[in-house]
Order: sequence, then structure tokens, then C-alpha cells
Amino acid sequence: MALSHLDGLTGTFISVATMATLFWLISVWQLNWEFWFSEATLYFALAGVLFPALAQRLQISAVKNVGPAFTAAFGAFLPLFATIPAVLYLDERVTLLQILGICLLVGGLLLAAIARGVSLRNRVFYLLFLPLGAAMVRAIAQPLTKAGYKILAEPIFATLVMTSVSTLVVGAMVIVFGVPRRLLSPGRGHALFTLNGILVGTGFLAMQLSLVSGPVSLTASLLSTIPIWTLVLGIFFFKNESLKWWHGVVALIVCVGTIMVVMGQADG
Repeated sequence: MALSHLDGLTGTFISVATMATLFWLISVWQLNWEFWFSEATLYFALAGVLFPALAQRLQISAVKNVGPAFTAAFGAFLPLFATIPAVLYLDERVTLLQILGICLLVGGLLLAAIARGVSLRNRVFYLLFLPLGAAMVRAIAQPLTKAGYKILAEPIFATLVMTSVSTLVVGAMVIVFGVPRRLLSPGRGHALFTLNGILVGTGFLAMQLSLVSGPVSLTASLLSTIPIWTLVLGIFFFKNESLKWWHGVVALIVCVGTIMVVMGQADG
């Protein structure tokens, strides 16, 4: 909705800046300034370059250039992209039940994307790197953040650092590649992207709370169900999707996969 009123780069900046402002308002009264000198801050800052800055930019570009179905299809691989480095570099343990659950999740989400009309016709091949890149940077940011939490388990501080760095990164993109004056002409698009920032920021904090208390594999798997919630909202709220038989199949597969990932974590 917001993209029909404002370009993606300006909107990304407004969304990310709103998140940063939100977390500064939350943190300013109880912020421990010694945290900034922790080694963990470097991990949070590196993660902030990737997510939400680069991830949001690539995600919006992917939706614009190759459509939501392709973007969702590549997003289905997020659990794999996040879990593999967590196992290799953070020594996280993944059970067989979790592996099977992740495979079900990926399969279900790919089915959802294919059923929504993914087609290679009239697609420019290099544009496929947009949704692939969006999924990869979102995924890699999670083990990076988890590495920081092993040093300093402060999720609100982590979100503050990540969104602040992201604001600087996207701000530089606006100056170099965008039209900065559009930021000074508030309209409906600005309001919608601000609302987007509040919503994404709330979910972003929830994701960090999950990461600080649990493994990357669990957080990434649950986060990968985003397309299902998008589909549900499209059917019942935005009215831009019609209910079809495959919706039930996808919901069942994803539900079972998610339960297996959670149960596998409990067994582990």
C-alpha cells in the first residue's frame, strides 16, 4: 500500500528510522553506556548493516521487480541459510526432528509460492538475486546477533544498535541513490511507512528476545512463516487473495513442520 504512494528507498529509510527512534525512546532512560564498549556491539553493528537495512532494501526491491510470489519462494530458505552457519560457527545442535521440520517448512512455503503463480517467463535472470539476497542477509544477521548475545545478552540494546546502524546505512543510500527532498514532503506514503516501521520494529524486538533465549534454528524457522501470515491477511483483511484448496494443504504442512522444530528443540 505504501509503495503506491512513495518510492521504496525513501520508504525503507522512513521505516528503519522509525524503528531506531522507537528503540531510542525505549532505551534512553535505562541505557547502560558501558554497553557501547563491549565486543558484542561490533557483532550487533555488523548485523545492523545486514538487517534491517540491506534486507529491507532488497526485500522491497524484490517485491517490486519480481513480485511477492518469487520473494516468498526464496524467503522459504531462510531457516537453512540461518541454521547452517549457526551449526558450523556457534556449535548449535540440531536434532533430526528439527531437520525434518525445517524441510517441511521449506517445502510448504515453496508450495505456497508456486501455487501463487511463480513463473520464470519474462523474468530477467539477475533479478532473482534480489529475493535470494534478501533471504540470505536476513538469515546471516541472526547467527551474527547470536554471537553478540554470547558476550552481552541485552536484546533491547542490540535492537538499538542494529536499527541505528541501519538508519545510517539506508540514509547514505538515499543521499547517493535516492531523492532526499522526498523525505521533506510528508504524505500518505510517509504515514504508511512509519506505521510499517512500528509494526516491524515490534516484531524485530520479539525476534531478538527469541534469539537471546533460544537457538538460531528455532527463531529462523518460526520467522520463515511470515508468508503464511501475509497470505492470511491477504485473504481475510486486505481482500487481495482468494481462499483456495491449497491454502489448507500449505497451512497443515507448515503447522506440522513448526511443531516438529519446536518439539525437536525440547528433545535436544
